[in-house]
Amino acid sequence: MKEFTNQVVFVTGGTSGMGLASAKALASRGARIAVFSSNAKAAECVLHEIDSLRPSGGQRVAWYQLDVADRTQVLSAFARAATECGPPDIVINMAGIGGLAALIDMPFEMFDRIMKVNVYGTRHVVEAALASMRPRGRGKILLVGSMAGFAPVYGYTAYGTSKFAVVGFAESLSYELKPLGITVACFCPGEVETPGLASEREHSHPAAMAMKKLGGTISTDVAVRALLDGISNDRFLIIPGVRSKVLYWLKRLVPNPLWNAVARGIATKAST
Repeated sequence: MKEFTNQVVFVTGGTSGMGLASAKALASRGARIAVFSSNAKAAECVLHEIDSLRPSGGQRVAWYQLDVADRTQVLSAFARAATECGPPDIVINMAGIGGLAALIDMPFEMFDRIMKVNVYGTRHVVEAALASMRPRGRGKILLVGSMAGFAPVYGYTAYGTSKFAVVGFAESLSYELKPLGITVACFCPGEVETPGLASEREHSHPAAMAMKKLGGTISTDVAVRALLDGISNDRFLIIPGVRSKVLYWLKRLVPNPLWNAVARGIATKAST
């Protein structure tokens, strides 16, 4: 994919999971990568992994520490990276956290942290990206939603709420930024085989497992290929996996009363 050659790409949440997989794939296609995360211990190993995939010795790979929930850190880290690596052509905000618990069992602090990272963190990354992109009149910002941002799942009330917010934010933002030469995309995968998935499944409620089966599970490679293809073809909504695409269209086309009756039926049956 020559379109990524020499492109400067900022990836938050880039030391694990989908963030790391995306950074590695883009580096292998010639992009210059700036990885952002709060995990300093993983940084050296991760940079070596990404660096080893570069087809050109001239590609820069760098890491910057930040917590996306901290606006000051985000603005500072992005400004420093733009100076040292060059202003970003593409910003991918993979940083995010889950939270598996029904609302009645979830401490306020957990709900609050999910909102600060997934919603406010997304907002902070956009602000920092625009500081470099708006003066140049170009760039792409890719925000990460989820199928949980379209189809609610039992036990993921806080997470789903945050992802519904991200999807709506991305769509609204796309209207505002297009006239400025900046495009917005929203990546909405279903369940992806990441390192944390096995642990999550051990603690999932049967109703959550039953509902998530509707969208199926895909590999990280499939998800990343869809992500890069969506960026290359300038799509706003990027949904990897056939079953997730079918689920998305079912949610859009099936009347809400019928959808809710079926979903509640699945949850109730699995809970008994």
